[in-house]
Amino acid sequence: MSLYTIFHSLCLNKKMFTKKTINNLLAVSVLTVLFSINLFPQSTGAISGRIIDLSTGEELIGANIFLEGTSLGAASDLNGAYLIRSVPTGFYNLVASMVGYKKLTVTGVEVKADQTTKIDITLSSETIETEEVIVTARMLENNEATLLKLRQRSNSISDAISAELISRSGSSNAADAMTKVTGASVVGGKYVYVRGLGERYSSTHLNGVELPSADPDKKSFNMDLFPTGVLDNIVTLKSFTPDKPGNFSGGIVDIATKSYPDNFTLKLTGSSSYNSVTTLKDNFLTYSGGGSDWFGMDDGTRKMPDILSNNDLTIPLTSTARFDSEQAQLIDDISKSFAPEMSPKFKTAPINQSYSLSIGDQTEIFNMPLGFIGSYSYNREFSSYENGKSGRWKLTGDVNTVESLSELQFLNDSKGTDEVNWGGLISLNLKPHSRHEIGADFVYTQSGQSSARYLEGRWLEQFNDNPNAILQTRVLSYTERNLQSYQIHGKHIFDDLLGLGVNWSGTIASTTQEEPDARYFTNHFNNETLNYSITRSTYPLPSRYFRNMNEDSKGLLVDLSLPIKVWDNHQVKFKFGGAFNEKERAFTERRFEYQLGEFSLGAPRYDGDPNFFFSPENVGILRYDSTRNRYVFANTITETPDPKGGDYDGYEKVTAIYSMLELPILSNLKFIGGARYEIAKMDVFGKDQRGFLDDKDLLPSLNLIYQLTDNMNIRTSYGKTLARPNFREKAPYANFNFAADFIFIGNPDLKRTLIDNYDLRWEWFLRPGEIIAVSGFYKNLKNPIERVINVLFASEGGEVFYENIDKAKVYGLEIEARKQLDEVADVLSNFSIGANISVIKSEVSIPEGELEVIRNLNPDAESTRQLQGQSPFILNMELGYDNLNSGTNISLFYNVFGDRLAEISIGGTPDIFERSRPMLDLTFSQIILTNFNMRVAVKNLLNSPYKLTHEFKGAEYIRTEYKTGTSISIGFGYNF
Repeated sequence: MSLYTIFHSLCLNKKMFTKKTINNLLAVSVLTVLFSINLFPQSTGAISGRIIDLSTGEELIGANIFLEGTSLGAASDLNGAYLIRSVPTGFYNLVASMVGYKKLTVTGVEVKADQTTKIDITLSSETIETEEVIVTARMLENNEATLLKLRQRSNSISDAISAELISRSGSSNAADAMTKVTGASVVGGKYVYVRGLGERYSSTHLNGVELPSADPDKKSFNMDLFPTGVLDNIVTLKSFTPDKPGNFSGGIVDIATKSYPDNFTLKLTGSSSYNSVTTLKDNFLTYSGGGSDWFGMDDGTRKMPDILSNNDLTIPLTSTARFDSEQAQLIDDISKSFAPEMSPKFKTAPINQSYSLSIGDQTEIFNMPLGFIGSYSYNREFSSYENGKSGRWKLTGDVNTVESLSELQFLNDSKGTDEVNWGGLISLNLKPHSRHEIGADFVYTQSGQSSARYLEGRWLEQFNDNPNAILQTRVLSYTERNLQSYQIHGKHIFDDLLGLGVNWSGTIASTTQEEPDARYFTNHFNNETLNYSITRSTYPLPSRYFRNMNEDSKGLLVDLSLPIKVWDNHQVKFKFGGAFNEKERAFTERRFEYQLGEFSLGAPRYDGDPNFFFSPENVGILRYDSTRNRYVFANTITETPDPKGGDYDGYEKVTAIYSMLELPILSNLKFIGGARYEIAKMDVFGKDQRGFLDDKDLLPSLNLIYQLTDNMNIRTSYGKTLARPNFREKAPYANFNFAADFIFIGNPDLKRTLIDNYDLRWEWFLRPGEIIAVSGFYKNLKNPIERVINVLFASEGGEVFYENIDKAKVYGLEIEARKQLDEVADVLSNFSIGANISVIKSEVSIPEGELEVIRNLNPDAESTRQLQGQSPFILNMELGYDNLNSGTNISLFYNVFGDRLAEISIGGTPDIFERSRPMLDLTFSQIILTNFNMRVAVKNLLNSPYKLTHEFKGAEYIRTEYKTGTSISIGFGYNF
């Protein structure tokens, strides 16, 4: 049985994930590591690097590299990379040569035991009149510098963050890391907004292939599913070229997982963290879960009772079952089959913890280099708030005569969340020839989130005649998500076919989201008489939901490129290819509701104790009444499908072909252009309705790169892109969001959005790791999709629906700078600063019908508003101290965004804005001995509140507000 088969089976079989099994696996892992250390002794060193064309910055394939006076050498591969292994320690001269280029000798290359010396080499064309070049070796280990070099050579306008900066920032997952990228912000801790545009305008890729969403309500991938332990870098492409999918406007976020190392590596990390609001506090809200919650998986504790596993089973009505013993017994069995717990309880929250392990090496199989890496990371975090606020407001008169918004509801809000995230990666890469490379990647991520929430307060809309009435709501939920991605890929150069290059990849991925036994219970009471009530006509009866979403996707990508040498040894590259992507989703929901008992015949009334009210003796059959010859029921379970909701299925297929040209017009001016043609079909269907998309789009792209100097570029681009609605938005389906939230309603008539994108950037790459860049952009959107709140239905919790707006425009300016301070003063030689700011403005035309309603209450209302989710500015700043001699690194990070439109209200009530929330983080790391390091991080030093509000006549009206506290973590790492 293969290692992959074992790992795959484990991932699919939850019962195998017991603590005993995990301990056994850890023991096997340790033995494997020790065996690997002995099997591959590191008595020698290695030399690795890349070979690059001096004038173009392109990687050179097939260059020869050897050590003078030895038989040791290598040839550069498809990425221009080379590796010389098993080099005895000492000093060498490294020689690089290639047909058509001047030979270069690097002197004084030192090779140390158990280490890889990195030497990047640039070769100049023979057309340049120079003698053989001799340089002195130097170590290049700055990952940020490498990424900046890639950005300098990129055909697209891009920004990036490397594993180096991710580590310095103390980020625990990819979502945290994205907050440090120019023009990017993260909403809800998982969804990326690029250039202020909502998550629908961004696309998330894994190693170049688009990922499916693990959230049924979103298009964007949940970035928090990727722990930083498996990341190599994250690149955000902001301008469109035809070889990329057309379904983005803000940007393509491409997550690159770790590649195999040049020699054996082993990394172990572990950390614990304390949160000022949650950790070791005895008021953490929770409820009883399963034995494997610690591993992000429900063990079946919350699964639907076996008696209800048959979807065709019909639960009898009590009105008929009271006279039928068989039906009565069935109701009793079903009602007692559910766990009685319907209310949160308190416990002491433990300390947060995080661990990671990665192991990799490069060896040979049949004289072919084979690289591999495996990594695993685990994180468990407890978070909470207890003094939160939740409100509902409405404008009930003419804006010129009304001085304030009317309160509909205002509740105190407390919540506790226990979240587990873990992920594993296995990556293999085989180089059968310097012109050919084949690889395979398997990624598995798992997330489990248990939440308990309690809200209490006024509901004046319903109880305006009773000032003593208090509403109470409890929510218990568990959400389990996972992603499995299998990818094979290859790169090839065929010299016999004029140097034709072929890049291909095939991907099969699946995501799931399960919400087993989500429980919702609302009541009200009179705080003067202490009488408790449950009123069906005012709010839903106590309910339990079982929701499940499965989405499978597959994709194939083929890129062909043909380089042709033209004038002055410049190269024209023709590139063409195609892509195919297919997604299928199935969403199911079953809703069960408690019917209240027969109070007049002795069934207990609710007295304020939820656990007693739903205990086994108070559900199902209460007794048999022999005088009436019938059964008397206490609280009973019945299945009540939502008349607006239920199940839906979705299918999407996108087929694309493209052609593009990279043309050097002058020695310092390059044109990249072409077009992409996409055919998209979507079919989403529910109980009674279907939503269709059948679009054919030609997406042109034009880019110019003018090289002012060797390290300075001006870029300009135009591209036409699009944004399609996701399955949930288009599904003819409605579902209730818990905690007196909203009913979400899909719109099967939604159309795709077409976007014209214009970009201009000046960039100056100073020294390795340094940059100054200024960018401007303009976007014109046709039929953008927005999410709208209708508070006119607040008595039902309110409605949220999706609609196309006629048009919108977004434009802005981005400035980025990173600089070492050694040139300012010697005392600052270990200091660096970095900052990026985006200033963005957007404008959306308000639909005529909506505008008419608004102007009935506010005749002077504007006919436009800003785009939903767009921030007027985003600012990131970093001050760093990095002393290589002492191994000390200290970094201070500041991040803030401007107030952004969170929800659009209709009926004249002011829109809801997410208010600016400045974040300040501090990290400290120190190398201890040679292989050990210590890290301390303090996150959210300012403890700024998360706040959603309406604003009316200078006053704020709270929709949601809470604080999550400051976190302090300490961790240790080992690198072999």
